Amino acid sequence: MIYDPSMGFGGRLLGALSLRDRPIHYIGTDPNTENWINEIGISRYEYMARIFKSHVRYGKEFRGTYICSGSEDVSQNEEFRKYKGKVDFVFTSPPYFSAEIYSDEPTQSSIKYKEYDSWRDNFLKPTLKTAAEWLKRDRILAFNIADINVGVKQYPLEVDTVEILTACGLQYAGKLKMVLAISPSMKVKKITNQPSMKNFCIVNGRWRKYEPIFVFYKP
Repeated sequence: MIYDPSMGFGGRLLGALSLRDRPIHYIGTDPNTENWINEIGISRYEYMARIFKSHVRYGKEFRGTYICSGSEDVSQNEEFRKYKGKVDFVFTSPPYFSAEIYSDEPTQSSIKYKEYDSWRDNFLKPTLKTAAEWLKRDRILAFNIADINVGVKQYPLEVDTVEILTACGLQYAGKLKMVLAISPSMKVKKITNQPSMKNFCIVNGRWRKYEPIFVFYKP
Protein backbone atom coordinates (compact mmCIF):
# COMPACT_ATOMS: atom_id res chain seq x y z
CA MET A 1 0.00 0.00 0.00
CA ILE A 2 1.44 3.36 -1.13
CA TYR A 3 0.27 6.75 0.13
CA ASP A 4 0.85 9.92 -1.90
CA PRO A 5 -0.32 13.00 0.04
CA SER A 6 -0.01 15.36 -2.97
CA MET A 7 -0.99 13.66 -6.22
CA GLY A 8 -0.46 16.80 -8.33
CA PHE A 9 -0.08 15.96 -12.01
CA GLY A 10 -0.04 12.19 -11.37
CA GLY A 11 3.62 11.37 -11.90
CA ARG A 12 3.91 9.15 -8.83
CA LEU A 13 0.62 7.45 -9.71
CA LEU A 14 2.14 6.62 -13.08
CA GLY A 15 5.18 5.18 -11.31
CA ALA A 16 2.94 3.04 -9.09
CA LEU A 17 1.04 1.80 -12.14
CA SER A 18 4.36 0.71 -13.65
CA LEU A 19 5.07 -1.69 -10.75
CA ARG A 20 3.89 -4.95 -12.25
CA ASP A 21 5.60 -7.56 -10.06
CA ARG A 22 3.31 -7.15 -7.04
CA PRO A 23 -0.24 -6.12 -6.13
CA ILE A 24 -0.39 -2.37 -5.56
CA HIS A 25 -2.90 -0.26 -3.66
CA TYR A 26 -2.16 3.40 -4.33
CA ILE A 27 -3.87 5.94 -2.06
CA GLY A 28 -3.64 9.57 -3.10
CA THR A 29 -5.04 12.88 -1.94
CA ASP A 30 -5.26 16.23 -3.69
CA PRO A 31 -7.52 19.26 -3.10
CA ASN A 32 -7.70 20.45 -6.72
CA THR A 33 -11.33 19.93 -7.74
CA GLU A 34 -10.39 20.36 -11.42
CA ASN A 35 -8.91 16.86 -11.20
CA TRP A 36 -12.37 15.39 -10.62
CA ILE A 37 -14.67 14.88 -13.64
CA ASN A 38 -18.20 15.31 -12.38
CA GLU A 39 -19.78 14.39 -15.72
CA ILE A 40 -18.58 10.78 -15.49
CA GLY A 41 -18.19 10.55 -11.72
CA ILE A 42 -14.48 9.74 -11.58
CA SER A 43 -11.23 11.61 -11.08
CA ARG A 44 -8.68 12.30 -13.79
CA TYR A 45 -6.37 10.04 -11.78
CA GLU A 46 -8.78 7.13 -12.12
CA TYR A 47 -9.21 7.96 -15.80
CA MET A 48 -5.44 7.82 -16.30
CA ALA A 49 -5.24 4.51 -14.42
CA ARG A 50 -8.00 3.02 -16.59
CA ILE A 51 -6.17 4.02 -19.78
CA PHE A 52 -2.85 2.70 -18.46
CA LYS A 53 -4.32 -0.61 -17.34
CA SER A 54 -6.22 -1.15 -20.59
CA HIS A 55 -3.33 -0.28 -22.91
CA VAL A 56 -0.09 -0.88 -20.98
CA ARG A 57 -0.33 -2.63 -17.66
CA TYR A 58 -0.13 -6.36 -17.15
CA GLY A 59 0.83 -8.49 -14.17
CA LYS A 60 -0.38 -8.15 -10.59
CA GLU A 61 -3.53 -6.35 -9.47
CA PHE A 62 -3.61 -2.55 -9.15
CA ARG A 63 -6.11 -0.68 -6.99
CA GLY A 64 -6.43 3.08 -6.66
CA THR A 65 -8.11 5.18 -3.96
CA TYR A 66 -8.28 8.87 -4.88
CA ILE A 67 -9.53 11.38 -2.31
CA CYS A 68 -10.35 15.02 -3.05
CA SER A 69 -8.89 16.59 0.07
CA GLY A 70 -5.93 18.59 1.25
CA SER A 71 -3.31 16.41 2.93
CA GLU A 72 -3.54 18.59 6.02
CA ASP A 73 -7.23 17.66 6.45
CA VAL A 74 -7.45 14.12 5.09
CA SER A 75 -6.98 12.45 8.48
CA GLN A 76 -10.66 13.27 9.13
CA ASN A 77 -11.82 11.55 5.94
CA GLU A 78 -13.81 8.38 6.70
CA GLU A 79 -12.44 6.40 3.75
CA PHE A 80 -8.87 7.40 4.48
CA ARG A 81 -9.09 6.56 8.18
CA LYS A 82 -9.52 2.86 7.32
CA TYR A 83 -5.87 2.69 6.29
CA LYS A 84 -4.29 4.15 9.41
CA GLY A 85 -1.18 2.18 10.31
CA LYS A 86 -1.44 0.04 7.16
CA VAL A 87 0.65 2.02 4.64
CA ASP A 88 3.86 0.36 3.41
CA PHE A 89 5.44 3.38 1.74
CA VAL A 90 4.86 7.14 1.67
CA PHE A 91 6.25 9.07 -1.26
CA THR A 92 5.31 12.58 -2.33
CA SER A 93 6.39 16.05 -3.36
CA PRO A 94 4.14 18.69 -1.80
CA PRO A 95 3.70 22.29 -2.95
CA TYR A 96 6.78 24.33 -2.02
CA PHE A 97 4.77 26.97 -0.16
CA SER A 98 4.14 29.78 -2.71
CA ALA A 99 6.64 28.49 -5.28
CA GLU A 100 4.17 25.95 -6.67
CA ILE A 101 0.53 26.94 -7.12
CA TYR A 102 -1.51 24.45 -9.14
CA SER A 103 -4.78 26.37 -9.25
CA ASP A 104 -6.42 29.49 -7.87
CA GLU A 105 -8.86 27.54 -5.71
CA PRO A 106 -9.09 28.46 -2.00
CA THR A 107 -8.16 24.85 -1.13
CA GLN A 108 -4.58 25.41 -2.32
CA SER A 109 -2.27 25.43 0.69
CA SER A 110 -0.44 28.70 -0.03
CA ILE A 111 -3.77 30.44 -0.66
CA LYS A 112 -5.20 29.12 2.61
CA TYR A 113 -2.02 29.98 4.51
CA LYS A 114 -0.39 33.04 2.99
CA GLU A 115 2.42 33.46 5.53
CA TYR A 116 5.17 30.84 5.68
CA ASP A 117 4.92 30.18 9.43
CA SER A 118 1.19 29.57 9.10
CA TRP A 119 1.74 27.31 6.05
CA ARG A 120 4.38 25.31 7.93
CA ASP A 121 2.24 24.88 11.06
CA ASN A 122 -1.14 24.33 9.39
CA PHE A 123 -0.20 22.49 6.19
CA LEU A 124 3.28 20.96 6.31
CA LYS A 125 3.19 19.78 9.93
CA PRO A 126 -0.23 18.03 9.83
CA THR A 127 0.61 16.55 6.41
CA LEU A 128 3.79 14.98 7.76
CA LYS A 129 2.16 13.95 11.04
CA THR A 130 -0.59 12.10 9.16
CA ALA A 131 1.92 10.42 6.86
CA ALA A 132 3.95 9.23 9.86
CA GLU A 133 0.89 7.92 11.70
CA TRP A 134 -0.53 6.07 8.66
CA LEU A 135 2.84 4.42 7.90
CA LYS A 136 3.47 0.92 9.25
CA ARG A 137 6.42 0.29 11.54
CA ASP A 138 9.64 -0.85 9.86
CA ARG A 139 8.71 1.10 6.72
CA ILE A 140 10.06 4.08 4.73
CA LEU A 141 8.81 7.59 4.00
CA ALA A 142 10.40 9.57 1.13
CA PHE A 143 9.68 13.30 0.90
CA ASN A 144 10.81 15.50 -2.00
CA ILE A 145 10.98 19.11 -0.89
CA ALA A 146 13.41 22.01 -1.29
CA ASP A 147 14.08 25.44 0.13
CA ILE A 148 12.70 28.33 -1.88
CA ASN A 149 13.56 31.98 -2.36
CA VAL A 150 10.81 34.59 -2.46
CA GLY A 151 12.41 37.90 -3.29
CA VAL A 152 15.46 38.21 -1.07
CA LYS A 153 14.13 35.83 1.60
CA GLN A 154 14.83 32.12 1.75
CA TYR A 155 12.39 29.76 3.45
CA PRO A 156 13.80 26.65 5.20
CA LEU A 157 11.42 23.96 3.95
CA GLU A 158 14.15 21.31 4.11
CA VAL A 159 15.18 21.85 7.73
CA ASP A 160 11.57 22.23 8.84
CA THR A 161 10.62 18.94 7.16
CA VAL A 162 13.46 17.07 8.86
CA GLU A 163 12.64 18.57 12.26
CA ILE A 164 8.91 17.79 11.99
CA LEU A 165 9.42 14.17 10.93
CA THR A 166 12.03 13.64 13.65
CA ALA A 167 9.56 15.01 16.20
CA CYS A 168 7.01 12.48 14.86
CA GLY A 169 9.35 9.66 15.91
CA LEU A 170 10.81 8.83 12.50
CA GLN A 171 14.53 8.31 12.01
CA TYR A 172 16.44 10.20 9.32
CA ALA A 173 17.93 7.65 6.90
CA GLY A 174 19.62 9.90 4.36
CA LYS A 175 19.06 12.13 1.35
CA LEU A 176 18.67 11.15 -2.30
CA LYS A 177 19.60 13.63 -5.03
CA MET A 178 17.05 13.93 -7.83
CA VAL A 179 18.96 15.62 -10.64
CA LEU A 180 16.82 17.98 -12.71
CA ALA A 181 16.60 17.50 -16.45
CA ILE A 182 17.53 21.14 -17.04
CA SER A 183 19.61 23.11 -14.57
CA PRO A 184 18.66 26.77 -14.20
CA SER A 185 21.26 29.45 -14.89
CA MET A 186 23.69 29.78 -12.02
CA LYS A 187 26.45 31.99 -10.75
CA VAL A 188 29.81 30.41 -10.01
CA LYS A 189 31.98 31.60 -7.14
CA LYS A 190 35.37 32.78 -8.36
CA ILE A 191 37.34 31.42 -5.41
CA THR A 192 35.85 27.90 -5.25
CA ASN A 193 34.59 27.67 -8.85
CA GLN A 194 31.40 26.18 -7.42
CA PRO A 195 27.76 27.30 -7.82
CA SER A 196 26.59 29.88 -5.32
CA MET A 197 23.09 28.33 -5.15
CA LYS A 198 22.08 25.35 -2.99
CA ASN A 199 21.73 21.74 -4.06
CA PHE A 200 24.18 21.23 -6.90
CA CYS A 201 26.21 18.15 -7.72
CA ILE A 202 28.61 17.07 -10.45
CA VAL A 203 27.31 14.71 -13.16
CA ASN A 204 29.65 13.73 -15.98
CA GLY A 205 31.97 16.57 -15.07
CA ARG A 206 29.28 19.27 -15.07
CA TRP A 207 27.45 21.05 -12.29
CA ARG A 208 23.80 20.01 -12.14
CA LYS A 209 20.94 21.23 -9.99
CA TYR A 210 19.21 18.60 -7.85
CA GLU A 211 16.25 18.48 -5.50
CA PRO A 212 16.58 16.51 -2.27
CA ILE A 213 14.42 13.53 -1.38
CA PHE A 214 14.58 13.04 2.37
CA VAL A 215 14.28 9.42 3.44
CA PHE A 216 12.95 8.48 6.89
CA TYR A 217 12.49 5.16 8.63
CA LYS A 218 9.69 4.36 11.08
CA PRO A 219 11.07 2.02 13.78
